[in-house]
Order: sequence, then C-alpha cells, then structure tokens
Amino acid sequence: MSDLAGRKLFKHSGTALLFRGVLAIFLGLLIASLPVATVFALVYVFGVWAITDGLTNIAHYFYDPARHSRWSMIGGIISVATGLVAVAWPGITAAAFGVLIGVWALVLGVSQFILAMDARANIRGWWLWVATALVTILFGLFVLINPAGGFLSVVALLATYSVVAGVLLIASGVKLRRRAARPMLLAG
Repeated sequence: MSDLAGRKLFKHSGTALLFRGVLAIFLGLLIASLPVATVFALVYVFGVWAITDGLTNIAHYFYDPARHSRWSMIGGIISVATGLVAVAWPGITAAAFGVLIGVWALVLGVSQFILAMDARANIRGWWLWVATALVTILFGLFVLINPAGGFLSVVALLATYSVVAGVLLIASGVKLRRRAARPMLLAG
C-alpha cells in the first residue's frame, strides 16, 4: 500500500468512525431526555439509528472492499436488518424490544471484536475497537439475561450504551485520522 493510499484509508475510516460516534451519542442523549416517551417512539428512533449505522458500515466497506474486513459489512447488514424489523413491525418490536436489542448488541459486538482482531496488526488504537466490542457484548448480555428489568431500565441502558460506544468510536476515529496525518513506514 502506498503512503498516500494508506493515509487516505485511515482518514476515511476515521471519518466514518467519528460520524458513527456522534450519531450514537446523539441517540443516547435523545433517549435520556425522553424517558417517558412511548415504546413506539423509541422503537422508531432505534430503528432509524440502526439503519443509518448499518448503511454507514456498508458504505464504508464498499468504498474500498479490498482493504476493509467483511466483518464490517456483516455488522452493517445486521444493523440494517434489525432497524428494518423495528420500523416495519413496531408493535411486535415493542413487545420484544429488550430481546431484539440484546441479540443485536451481542451479534454486533462479536463482529466488532473480530474486526478489531483483524485490525490489530495495522492499527495502534485497535484496543479501542476491542473496548467498543466488549461494551457492546456486555450490554447485549445484560439485556438478554434481564429482559424483565422494565422498559425504563432498557431505556437507561440503551442511552448509557449509546453514549459510551459513541465516545469510544469518536476516540477511534480521531486516532485513525491522526494516523493519516503521519507518514507511513513502508515495509521493505
């Protein structure tokens, strides 16, 4: 990979992570500010966010598929599918909201962990991706283990998760964009 191509890859990947992080923090703050909102409103907000997050991942993959992991694409497809289910069937989704979010977070977290392991040879800040994956996995497990925790508990957990994951995604994006600004050492 040429120095210019490497810088461009890190810059674009960093920008995608920054966008996803800001979007996640926005979702968390929106949820936290409306704790008594109807289940349907939360289902729609979550659905739109999951679709947007997934489409961002898929677009990021297709920007240069030779240099991006298929796990990024799989995570994007999972997010889009989950969001479409939430928007298409809000009544059913509301009834199974905790389980849906738990399964989504668990599967997405595993795909993020695999992506982080793939990236560790090339990215210094790969541990931030691992931290994001672990937060996502733990959130998914907690929601799946305790689905009767109540709607407000799920709302508080989702808001907290979104903000924490958003901060970690932004930190990862900043790290990649800084990496893009430095000259790359070419292996000889």
